[in-house]
Amino acid sequence: MAWQFHFLKNIGIDLGTANVVIYVQGRGYVINEPALIAYLAGGKEKIVGREVMDMQGREHRELRVLQPLANGVIADFQASEDMIRGFIEQARLPKFLLNRIVVGVPSGITAVEENGVHESAVKAGGKHVHLIEEPMAAAVGIGLDVFGGKASMIVDIGGGTTDIAVINYGGIVVDETVRIAGYDLNNALINFLKNEYHLEIGRLTAEQVKLRYGKFGPSIPEQMFSVNGLDLINKLPRKLQLSNSIFDNAFRAVIQAITKAIFKTLEQLPPDLSEDILDHGMIITGGGSLLRGFDQYLRDLLGFPVSRPSNPLLTVAEGTRKILDNYDLYHPLLRH
Repeated sequence: MAWQFHFLKNIGIDLGTANVVIYVQGRGYVINEPALIAYLAGGKEKIVGREVMDMQGREHRELRVLQPLANGVIADFQASEDMIRGFIEQARLPKFLLNRIVVGVPSGITAVEENGVHESAVKAGGKHVHLIEEPMAAAVGIGLDVFGGKASMIVDIGGGTTDIAVINYGGIVVDETVRIAGYDLNNALINFLKNEYHLEIGRLTAEQVKLRYGKFGPSIPEQMFSVNGLDLINKLPRKLQLSNSIFDNAFRAVIQAITKAIFKTLEQLPPDLSEDILDHGMIITGGGSLLRGFDQYLRDLLGFPVSRPSNPLLTVAEGTRKILDNYDLYHPLLRH
């Protein structure tokens, strides 16, 4: 019946390693939370999102905290299904009302991983599930003419993957995905402090320090900051005063891996598209693009424009919104 279709809801999901963003057509963004799930009381109770963040590293025997996605793809199918369903319930979307779900996925996803994401969305309630490569969704979200004849280059640096793509005439001409991104910066900082200063910090502290003080390249002035952790020699809590110049060393290997992937993508470019990239440059997006000084470092390294949208954390989700709102136009971009 027509009235039944009217009440069905279409949703877009940016299913990231670090965060899940959900857009509901007609309601806007209803979820933007960490991609975490906690099982309590032997799995009988489930909690998802922001509330779980403070539980990490503080678990007891009746509490399990899981991150269902690793490097941009599903590592635990049951936990991912439970997490997606938990967020949908949190958004007050009854399963029987769900219609179309558009999910952003890394461009380098394998067929097995793609099927896993598709199956999780179907089990969470989607009647019609479509996947779209995250760089393409980001390009749509930014407002680029993805169907036009001028090539665009997108570098989407998420929590678990960096997706690089050159888009032209509604398709991806060349792409590269490396499973190195924002979480690797956190791990690099943890290992650097452990090896150089015999100080151990947790993942949450590493993320907070990176966001607050992290930088790369010479364009950011020196700044002192302090970090609290556990002294590995005497096993006592310790506060360490540091200069932000340490990030250039701590992050170097991760940044080099990302820039190597960018160069590899550029080397695959057809000659006729090189001029477009030289003229229009490259757009970096995702949480990793927020690292201070990184955009200027890339400009100096590449010798062409590098820009970042005003809200790089929402570009993929914004792409799913535009696709749902203009479904007939963007339908050819979707994987079925």
